[in-house]
Amino acid sequence: MNPTTDTLSHIRLENLTYSYPYSDFQALSDVNLELKKGEFVLLVGPSGCGKSTLVRCLNRLVPEISGGSFSGRVLLRGKDLKHEKVHKLALEVGMVFQNPETQLFSLTVAEDLAFGPENLGLSSPEVRSRVETALKEVGLERLRDHFIFTLSGGEKQRTAIGGNLAMQPEILVLDEPTSDLDPAGTREVLELLRRLNAEKQTTLILIEHKLDAVFEMADRMLVMDNGRLILDGKPFEILCREEEKLRSLGIHPPQLTEIASLLGLGSETSNVPAYETLLKRLTELLQASEAENQLGSQEWAESEIPASMLQPPESLPHVRVENLCYRHEDGSEAFENLNFEIKHGEFLALLGHNGAGKTTLAGHLIGFCRPACGRVLLNGKDISKYSTAQLSKQVGYLFQNPDSQIFTDSVLEEVRFGLENLGMSEEEIKRLANSALEMMELSAYIKRHPHALSRGQRQRLAVASILALEPDLLVLDEPTTGQDRGHIRNFLDKIRELNRLGKTVILITHDMELAAEYAERVVVMKQGKILLDGPTAEVFSSPEELGAAGLIPPLPARLALDLRKQGIDTPRLLTVSDLKNFLRARCPELPDCRKTEKTAEEIEEITAEEMEEITAEEMEEKVSLF
Repeated sequence: MNPTTDTLSHIRLENLTYSYPYSDFQALSDVNLELKKGEFVLLVGPSGCGKSTLVRCLNRLVPEISGGSFSGRVLLRGKDLKHEKVHKLALEVGMVFQNPETQLFSLTVAEDLAFGPENLGLSSPEVRSRVETALKEVGLERLRDHFIFTLSGGEKQRTAIGGNLAMQPEILVLDEPTSDLDPAGTREVLELLRRLNAEKQTTLILIEHKLDAVFEMADRMLVMDNGRLILDGKPFEILCREEEKLRSLGIHPPQLTEIASLLGLGSETSNVPAYETLLKRLTELLQASEAENQLGSQEWAESEIPASMLQPPESLPHVRVENLCYRHEDGSEAFENLNFEIKHGEFLALLGHNGAGKTTLAGHLIGFCRPACGRVLLNGKDISKYSTAQLSKQVGYLFQNPDSQIFTDSVLEEVRFGLENLGMSEEEIKRLANSALEMMELSAYIKRHPHALSRGQRQRLAVASILALEPDLLVLDEPTTGQDRGHIRNFLDKIRELNRLGKTVILITHDMELAAEYAERVVVMKQGKILLDGPTAEVFSSPEELGAAGLIPPLPARLALDLRKQGIDTPRLLTVSDLKNFLRARCPELPDCRKTEKTAEEIEEITAEEMEEITAEEMEEKVSLF
C-alpha cells in the first residue's frame, strides 16, 4: 500500500554503526534510513551482509542482548529508543525469527498464541478473541490443540507468526518467515501480510531470499552489503536495472524479472509485467520467427528421460518401500500402503505441502521411524535388520537445521566423531576426515568452533561429517533454508558433483526452481500419498495435479505449457537457462542479457562480516566462544 504522508517518520535510523563482541569488524556501518508508517519494505542482501543485525536494532536486541559496540540512534515516531527495554518494545515492534523454535514456549498452538496477550494482563475474553483471530489468519484452526513438538517446520513457522499477530504490533519485522513453508503456505502468509499492510497500515519489514514470491508486493526494496545500504528503490526497477550488481552479490533475480529483462520488458516500464504480458511477448516472438531448424526441440525431447531411470528392470533398487504404514503419536495417519522405488545414482526431489509426510518418510529411510506395517528395503535388505553403525555407513541424513547434528568443539572433531565411534584406525580416520573436509572446502577451518561458522558452512560441515562415513545414499531435508541464492547453488553444485560420482540423493524441498534445476526425478506427496512420480520435466508439465498438492510449476514450465496450447512447438522447459537456449535457437536476433555470475568461491569465502549471521538465540552462545 502507499505509506502515509505524515511528516513524522515511523522509524528513523541515524548513523547506526555496530560491531559484535570481540570483533573489530563493523556489522553495521553508518546506516541511515527513514521509513513511513504503512510501508511494505523488502530487505535483501547476501548472507552475512547485516540484514538481521539491522532489524534487531529496532527492538533493542542489538545491542541490549547481543552486547558489542553500538553508536547512532533509533527513533520510533520521533522517540529515541536508547533507554527502552526489549520487553516493552515487544508491544510495538513484533519480530518473527528465522528459526521459529526460538520463540515457541508453550505446549500447544493455542497456548503459544495466548502467551503474549496473557503477559500483557489482558482479560480472558480479549485473549481468546486475539487467539482465535490469529489462528484463522495463519490457517492453524485445525491444529489449535496440537502439541508444538508434533508440528512440521512450516506449521511451527506459522505458529510463530500467529504469536506476533496476537500482540497486534504497529511494526512487524519478519526474518525469512516463509523459509519453511510450501508454495501454498507461502502465498497464504504473504497474502496475510498484504492484508495487514493494506487494512491496518502495519509497517512491514521483510527479510527474504525467495524474491519470486514477494517482490511484487513490496513498496520499497533495500539492498545491503558489508553492513551498508547500497540500493534503495522500487523492487522491479532495482531487479531489472541493477541485475549485474545483484548477481555480483550472489542475489539471483526472480524468474519473472529475469525473463522480462530477456524479452526487453524491463526497460519499457517501472511496473511488474503480468504473466500474460510475458506470454504475449513470447508468442509474438516465436510466431514471427522464420527459423526452420527445429533441432532444439528435438534435442530437448531426446534428453528428458535421465539415464539413471533407464536402468534395466532387473537391477536391484537402492531403496524399495513396500506397503508402508505409519501413524503419529497422536493417532493421526502419516501414510498407508505407500509403495515406490529409488534406483542407484538417482537425484530425486521429494515435494509436497507442509505435513504431507515428506520428513516422516525420510525418517523411515534412515531407520528413525518404525512402520506400523510394511517395510523399507535398503539394497534388498530390510532396514530394520541393519545395526546403527551399519546404517550410518550406508545412509547420510542432513537435518533441516544443521545445528541439530553438530555438537563438538571444533570442525575437525566433528568430522572425526563418527569415524572414531566406528573404531577405525587413526590412519583411516585421517584419510577420510581430510578428504571430506577438502571436498566441502572446510580444510582451512579445522580448529574453528562449529558455531563460529556461517550457517552455510555449518551445513557443509554436517555434510562433511556424513561424507566421511562414505554413505551411498544422501537424504537432505530442506537444506537451503536461510541461505541466499549464491550460497544455495554453491551447496547444491557440490551435491550434484557427488551424485555424478554415484551417490543417490533425495532432496526434500519446497523450492520448485531448485527442484527443476537439480533433480532428474520428482516425487510429489499429498496427505501421505504419492500424487506424482516421474522425470522432472514430466511432473512439472502437470499443473493441475501439482496445484492439488499446493505446488506451482516454475515459471518457464508454465510458459512452455501455455505456448504449446497455442500451437507453438515448444519443448518442456524447466529453467530460465532452458528458455534462453530455446529462444537462441528459434530467435537468434534476441540479445542474451545474462550477466556474469559471481563464482562459488567468491560467494562462500568466510570473512569476519559473517558474524552478522548470528541468530538471536545464538548471540549469547557465540559471544562465549570467541
